[in-house]
Amino acid sequence: MNSIGAPQTEGFSTKAIHAGQDPEQWSHYAVVPPLVMSTTFKQDAPAEHRGYEYARSRNPTRNVLETCLAALEDGKHGLTFASGLGATTAITALLQTGDHLVACDDLYGGTNRFIKKCLSNQGITYSFVDMAKVENVTNAIKPNTKMIWLESPTNPLLKVIDIKAIADSFKSHRQDIILVVDNTFLTCYFQKPFDLGADIVMYSLTKYMNGHSDIIMGAAITRRDDLAEKLRFLQNGKPTKTF
Repeated sequence: MNSIGAPQTEGFSTKAIHAGQDPEQWSHYAVVPPLVMSTTFKQDAPAEHRGYEYARSRNPTRNVLETCLAALEDGKHGLTFASGLGATTAITALLQTGDHLVACDDLYGGTNRFIKKCLSNQGITYSFVDMAKVENVTNAIKPNTKMIWLESPTNPLLKVIDIKAIADSFKSHRQDIILVVDNTFLTCYFQKPFDLGADIVMYSLTKYMNGHSDIIMGAAITRRDDLAEKLRFLQNGKPTKTF
């Protein structure tokens, strides 16, 4: 109705923006999940959303992928990122200035470079050790060690690391240390790091998980609610997002 009570017809701009696009219609039963391209979502009132508000925070299409990845990994929480290094950036952001990281000496070059050139600038120290021998990990742990990062098999030398032996070597007395396993090479089809003691499993989905050389994406999966809450905040707050 207009100011004098007469019916008000929709103008051209209103039709262009809204015709056929009522958000209420998207409760459907499509077998193939739709690609949701919207950056914003309808809210009942300001700050009263129905699960989605802004694409950087959550997105229905991305949520499908994250749920699937968590299920495949036998995990609880899945998070996706713009690249494998995006996932690495978010996970290592759990560390604080003054913390120490132990990493295997044969790492993907991008991870190695990130630790040496980026984490070191944030006041985080690190030690690279040959994790084929568990005692090397044990000897590298310091009072301020807060994370152990490994790949198995490693990239590029394909060293096989005994994940369970490493987890068992410190878990009973150092529960403050987060064990991160980069499972990119074997994938969750061949190896289940959570069953071996991992706290976070990460991927470059660009490689075998996708397998078609047509995407760049990363992922982090965890069973721990506390780590998931922190990673969700970092996923939303740092420039590592997959849209």
